[in-house]
Parts: sequence; structure tokens; C-alpha cells
Amino acid sequence: MRSAVRKLCQQGVEALRPQKVNEKWRKPAISRRVAGDLRKAAIRAGAYGKFDAETGVGWDPAWDAPERRHPLLDAAAAVGDDASNEMLDSILLKTNKGAIQSIRPPKETKRERTREKRAQKIENLLKNADDKIEEYRLEQLANKPKPGIEEEFKRAMKGSRY
Repeated sequence: MRSAVRKLCQQGVEALRPQKVNEKWRKPAISRRVAGDLRKAAIRAGAYGKFDAETGVGWDPAWDAPERRHPLLDAAAAVGDDASNEMLDSILLKTNKGAIQSIRPPKETKRERTREKRAQKIENLLKNADDKIEEYRLEQLANKPKPGIEEEFKRAMKGSRY
């Protein structure tokens, strides 16, 4: 990602476009996947609509692919005031063909997604743990044979070694 930002700062929009050199096409310096990641990061950071070449922060709407561009995005990005920023946010977050349909958090692994639920389950089980341990110990004590000659005789009659 850092190299992509560096290439954007140096080359600008040319880093996102394929180039024909010596009658052969070269692929873009920044792939569409990485460009999409940079675009989403700029939207999340609130820097969509402006790009600072010194810091490498932001995304210029002119860099979007033509099918992703929304006519109001260019107008809102050009004005740059608070009202246009609100309009820009509403365009980006609502469902339309020109922008991201929704910015969801990453899916993460199932273990990370269910961590809170598992923690609550463990806490609920720990509330009753002392009672269950006490009950188990009493049950084991009740099942223990009584000391005496009768038990020794029963054990010997079974044929088990003592």
C-alpha cells in the first residue's frame, strides 16, 4: 500500500492507467484492487474528494473508473465546504451505482466475530460453577464405599485384586 501511495504521489492518475510503450501495453503501476483499497481508506478517513501529494492522504474523484463516477461527486468535491461534504457523505453511503454501496467493517474470522458471545457463555457457566462442583463432590462422596469388613469381603468375592 505504501508503494501505491508513493506511485500516486509521483505519477498521479497515470499510475492507475495502462500505458503503451514500444507498441506494447504495460499494466498499471497500481492494480485496481489496491486502488480500491486506497479509495475505501480515503472514504473512511473522510479525505475523499481531495488528494495531498506531499502526505499521500486522500483520493481524487477524477481517478475513479467512469462507471463508478457519480456526477454529484465531482461537483461536491470541487466546492469543498461543509454542506458539500455532507452531500458527498450521503452520496457515498447510500445505494447508487456510482459509489460504494455500503462501507462494512471487514468480515474477520469466525473466532473473532463470536468472541463476545463465547465470553458471555463462559461467564454464565461460571456463575453456577461453584454449586456444580459442590454437588459433584457430594455425589462422589456418596458413591464411595463405606469402610468396614463387609466391603472388603465383597471386593474379595468379586475376584478383584485389592
